[in-house]
Amino acid sequence: MFSLLRENPMSDFSIKRLSSSGDPIADVVALRIDRRRPAQMMDEVHYLAKTEISIYQEFVDQLNTLPTWLDWDQIEHARRLQAAFNHARSIAIFSGSLIEGYCQSRAAVALVTRGHLNHEVIRRIHETNYLIHSLKSRDSLKPGNQGHRALSELRLSNAMIRKNLLARGWPDHYKSIPLSQLDMAFDMLEFGYIATKGMERLGIHLQADDKNAIHHFWRFCSWLYGVDESLITENQQAEEALYKQLSQRQKKISKEHELLAHTTLRCVSEQSLLNLPRELLLSFSRICLGQEQADALAIKQPPGWKRTANFYVTANRGATFVHYHIPGMSGLNQRINHYLSQNIMVPPQPQERRARPLKKIA
Repeated sequence: MFSLLRENPMSDFSIKRLSSSGDPIADVVALRIDRRRPAQMMDEVHYLAKTEISIYQEFVDQLNTLPTWLDWDQIEHARRLQAAFNHARSIAIFSGSLIEGYCQSRAAVALVTRGHLNHEVIRRIHETNYLIHSLKSRDSLKPGNQGHRALSELRLSNAMIRKNLLARGWPDHYKSIPLSQLDMAFDMLEFGYIATKGMERLGIHLQADDKNAIHHFWRFCSWLYGVDESLITENQQAEEALYKQLSQRQKKISKEHELLAHTTLRCVSEQSLLNLPRELLLSFSRICLGQEQADALAIKQPPGWKRTANFYVTANRGATFVHYHIPGMSGLNQRINHYLSQNIMVPPQPQERRARPLKKIA
């Protein structure tokens, strides 16, 4: 049975199973702890694992278990590559991937309709910024290191959000639990497949070997994030097929999705996560999402900024050409990319991870 699901995770039976499944072990842990900052919750889990063992130790053991297919050389190769083009990756994620993910997430729409719009968006963009920066350092995905810890915290945070939404009463018409396995799989696609596609639209066309490394990197991240094995793809082709199949679940762009998109772009600008004018961010969003989806979300092209965005795309094409075709220039190219990343990206501040009270909107 499971071998069949592995071959076709989007069969009717599999979709029903995955849409009604959360993260079983994390959900049990979430039932036994109070909701606080993700870092504090993980500290409590590690403490309870040492004192009570049981489910807490099982959760920690699962996080520290490495899959047989893991290749650390591929992980390191992808890490260096993502760090080299971090400026374009981050723009692609904040102006494209997150917005596309919101068009899929029923939990996000539910929070908006219940008046938690700003809280949901600010939480999400700061978690994203935290994860991006946590994965930049060498060996960050090894157990106990910053990236491994960040994914563990986000996994536990998802379980707490799922618990709270279900406790408040979850509408039957969604035909899916909040933050289901399908939602979690799409989360990882946002950072892997969709971000890479956004980079290409921003002018950075990676070679096949580099794309394979990035796929492997996020394949392992999916493992740590608690994604069901049937949704953890083995290669780029399967990843692309999964993206297309999951995207088809979204029937229509609604007003809630439009509100989430505009609030995300506004909050990214207001929270100063990217050192970019809001008008330029909107221009990049139209590029990363594509004209059709940007129009559906009513993301307008600010007058006078399209040329600036296109200049950045052209510069990236030149940088990518130098990266692959001009020997001896890779060092200079790396320094230029590092300079851009340092001046565009803003690292997370400690206060960003403090718990915020829910804010009601009219």
